[in-house]
Amino acid sequence: MINDFQLALLIGALITAVISRRLPHAWLWISGGALSFVVSTAYGRYGLPYSPAFTLACDAALCLAVYHKAVEAWELHFYNVFRASCLISLLYLFGFIGSHWTFVVALELCNWAALLLIGGTAILAGNAGGNHSIASWFGRVHSVRAALRSPRSESPWHKVAR
Repeated sequence: MINDFQLALLIGALITAVISRRLPHAWLWISGGALSFVVSTAYGRYGLPYSPAFTLACDAALCLAVYHKAVEAWELHFYNVFRASCLISLLYLFGFIGSHWTFVVALELCNWAALLLIGGTAILAGNAGGNHSIASWFGRVHSVRAALRSPRSESPWHKVAR
């Protein structure tokens, strides 16, 4: 049976797929992430042994696929989100994350981060099909703020000698 959190993630994935219909490889990675989620959740629900290790294997397989198929910069950010998911599974396996609910919530946050990254990149790219990403947009905002805070050697309103 599907719970409310899984239903919300499914609706989020469908909305992201609609938003990112023109973004190259977006549907591939949304479906890959969904497949990883469904298979690892089903494995855990059936009570099979070592479900965190199986989740790690599913996410690692997706990481390898993204690493070898990535064409655009945003896909490498997506790769980093699933690397974080692999790290969370490793930390849980070795006992650094004690609570199962903390483990599940951390993986859910990774899934939502991946969807937000794809959807945000699609929104920023618009119909141009450019190589933009939500992470690079935040980097540009940060660099503009840093430039505004940096001391200038001369005023921007200085007179030009003619």
